[in-house]
Amino acid sequence: MLPEGMVHALEHIHRLLVPGGNLVDIHPMVGPLLLEIHRGDEILASQPNPRSWDVDYANANRAVAQVIQMGLFQQLGIRQFDTLVYASSVAELCAYLDKVNAHEEPSPGDVEAARERDFYQQVESIRQSMGADLEVATREHARIALLKAVK
Repeated sequence: MLPEGMVHALEHIHRLLVPGGNLVDIHPMVGPLLLEIHRGDEILASQPNPRSWDVDYANANRAVAQVIQMGLFQQLGIRQFDTLVYASSVAELCAYLDKVNAHEEPSPGDVEAARERDFYQQVESIRQSMGADLEVATREHARIALLKAVK
């Protein structure tokens, strides 16, 4: 989404909140989504996904900064954390991701999507070559901020 649309959405949220009401903003940070191979708590391998959503995440950061600058919100706190999604195989993980992303329109000839499919197949081959009882996980760095409505 373009930052203008995000700002418009945040302006609308501001109108819906009572004065002094809070908005919890959670979104991924700029940087790669990692695909990891785990044995229990141990990370055996980690590779960055070749697809990048950095433009969208940077747009989200700009939109939040803009509504703060406009005086609609005051940022009371911000923290960073990792989100992980575990699966027993890459196929299981991809099935989950397909459901999560079902709202997205696939574009014909999407080179990034083809490169991403090849990447997932390579990771699954690596996982299978490393032995049994291994899981895959995605790791994404995210931020959470508390925004207080002002004005």
